[in-house]
Amino acid sequence: MEVEQVAPEGRSASPERPASRPGPLSGLVVVDAAPLFVGASRAEHADLLDGHVGRWIADHDLDEVAAEFERAETAVAPIYDIRDVFEDPQYRALDTITTVHDDDLGPLRMQNVLFRLSETPGSIKWTGRARGADNEDVWGGLGVSADELAALREKGVV
Repeated sequence: MEVEQVAPEGRSASPERPASRPGPLSGLVVVDAAPLFVGASRAEHADLLDGHVGRWIADHDLDEVAAEFERAETAVAPIYDIRDVFEDPQYRALDTITTVHDDDLGPLRMQNVLFRLSETPGSIKWTGRARGADNEDVWGGLGVSADELAALREKGVV
């Protein structure tokens, strides 16, 4: 299903279940041809099915679409923009967007580590380091001595 064609104003739907049993969605009329709703044949006629389901979705607001899909026991979810992500209670409960201090910008909201484990949850230590902040560690790890690194700095190489 082409999102930009069928999901204006954040509406979205899963085409799998409606394609296999479109009848339960109120007002959705799709030609009564069983082969259209089976695997490869459904893929061959995706434009036809997407058109019907897409027009139906476009004619209803998000709450109506969600209610009808739930009544039909069909998966559906809105397409989130960044504002929706920040306001979603589940995202908040999971601290999916967290606050990290940046030396130049102050507190900055950004994506947290995903899939945090209970004993080793991971964390974000910084928003980004200043250019060259880790040169000693990197060059030292490559076997470059402090004196050699100073000489490279003096020449403008580093």
